[in-house]
Amino acid sequence: RSIHPAAARSRLVLLRVLLVAGNMVLLLRVRTRDGTERLEVEDNCTLIGLRRTIEEKLGVPVADQTLSMQQGLLMTKNPDAFDDLKANVGNDDKFLRAIGLNHGAMVYLKYSVAREPTPTLAAAHRSDLQGRKMTVEGMIALQTRIERQETPHCASVSFDAHAANAFQAYVSGTLGFSQMRFGWMYGTVSEEGAVEVNLIYEPEQEGAEDTFKVMEDTLEDARADAIAGKLGYVKVGCVFNVTTTKERAYTLSAFEVRTMARYQAAHGDKFVTAVVMMLEDEDAGPQVSFEPFQVSDQCVKLWSDGWFHDVPGEDAGMTRLVKDVIVVDKVSKDVAEVDNDRWLVPVKILDHEGPLQAKFPVENRLHPVQTVEDLRDALRQSALPYAARLADFHLLLFLSLHLDLSDMALIVAAVKERGVIADGYRLIIDSIAGVE
Repeated sequence: RSIHPAAARSRLVLLRVLLVAGNMVLLLRVRTRDGTERLEVEDNCTLIGLRRTIEEKLGVPVADQTLSMQQGLLMTKNPDAFDDLKANVGNDDKFLRAIGLNHGAMVYLKYSVAREPTPTLAAAHRSDLQGRKMTVEGMIALQTRIERQETPHCASVSFDAHAANAFQAYVSGTLGFSQMRFGWMYGTVSEEGAVEVNLIYEPEQEGAEDTFKVMEDTLEDARADAIAGKLGYVKVGCVFNVTTTKERAYTLSAFEVRTMARYQAAHGDKFVTAVVMMLEDEDAGPQVSFEPFQVSDQCVKLWSDGWFHDVPGEDAGMTRLVKDVIVVDKVSKDVAEVDNDRWLVPVKILDHEGPLQAKFPVENRLHPVQTVEDLRDALRQSALPYAARLADFHLLLFLSLHLDLSDMALIVAAVKERGVIADGYRLIIDSIAGVE
């Protein structure tokens, strides 16, 4: 980070004490409000020795130093109230380790001399501070503080009962909640941010116990987008389930939060994620539940800016970051891992009955596989008008394997309006299904 030369005013310095293995030297990382400096002292250094080294290497006279292990020194107007490391006969000759300055400990230093900080700065990413005068309050404000977001951008999400049931039935019945499954949700978004989900498309994917991999930008994806678009729908969210093979002490894993942040960044701030969970009800026993969430704007931004670590931490309930951030749990503290619950913003859930069926076998599932016999069965619903028999997204997607998109556009338009399917198209569809 570029440094603004110090004027004659108070300086606050954070020193982090680190043991350098093998050479009996303590490496102090000195973090000022303008950057981070480094300082080495002997492993057997005393408190007075530390003060003298600060004077020699950093140019802060011993008489001008106020040291403390209490973070409150950072903002106080009364530094004399912090006397835990006060210079006196009782403290001066104590070894740093004896007074609690062990590996990783932090000590705060306040001083008022004018000095030029050394150029060994770790925080180079704040080069925009050069030439600016910063107050302590301003410096703290520039640090990344993880805040909870109370209100989602998505005002509510309403699920078509048929689409939601088709997804959860496969997850709970066929997969037995032992494998993750993913789907894209299509529907509409109102000006007020109310999302309505009317169909779920399940793309080609590989599911495992704790992760899934979605094949994106496939030809089938393009057909799905085109059909949904002709029905009047856009991609409004995604849905996946969590497994029950292992007990979870957290709501969502780091992988799941990362996935939500990536898709929310790509598709906009109304994009919503539905999580299918098996919840225990005291009276009714295990119950399948749809739980909609968004991740916070801050989560999306940190993911987009590359703050999420590529290698996950040991605790799946925590998101590992590449830089320290500040979280507040009664007291403020610097951390490199954030509880995933801090990112989550619950969304109000509703349900409705949309215009489509969801009876046709769903694409890309292990069982049942889509066949022309399924198409034949759908067409034999003689009590319904022909367009209504085709009013199933999964059936239309299956048809698109046999017809080009220009033909499908006319068929889907008729399905949407419950209009008349042209005789020529009826003949082709009946022929595909083997209907005489």
